[in-house]
Amino acid sequence: MTSTQERLLDAVDEVIAAHGPSGVTLRRVGEQAGLSHTAAAHYYRNKTGLFTAYITRAYDTTADAIEQAAELADPRQAMLTAADSYARFALEHPSAFSVMTRLELVDVDTPTLWAARERGYFGLAGILQRAQDHGWATHRDLLDLIATTWGLVHGIVDLWVGGPLSAPYDGQELRPTLERLLVDVLDNLSR
Repeated sequence: MTSTQERLLDAVDEVIAAHGPSGVTLRRVGEQAGLSHTAAAHYYRNKTGLFTAYITRAYDTTADAIEQAAELADPRQAMLTAADSYARFALEHPSAFSVMTRLELVDVDTPTLWAARERGYFGLAGILQRAQDHGWATHRDLLDLIATTWGLVHGIVDLWVGGPLSAPYDGQELRPTLERLLVDVLDNLSR
């Protein structure tokens, strides 16, 4: 990816923050990036192409963090680290986090998007499988464990970043709260 393409994708962050996803236009993104109003169209053809590249980058970033967490020797710590990296991504990139699961914005048949999504999924599956191999929740179905842990982490992070959970937890921070809640769930799943 060229530096111009990166600038355009960075500009999408700013446009979403200011105008929401529906406010993203090729012209606005080009202008926000300090480039020609046709620059985004040159690199991404249309709004769908722009969102596909933008969301692929978000999935690649989260997949990189999950793969890094998977390298930890302790599978439980790998699970907690993967969850923490997801929360950290959402806090540092709220615009990208807000649209990364909105597949109606993208061309879902794009191979790079599929590859990025699969890397994250299979990275998480590998962490959970390794935890099971080390005695955690061995009586549970792996797919159910993926759905439960991923759903829990995504749900808490999404509700926190979006506001409904951050208000009741006033004065607390997302990452330690998520870890505490996830530890409770992991302990209960192993029973």
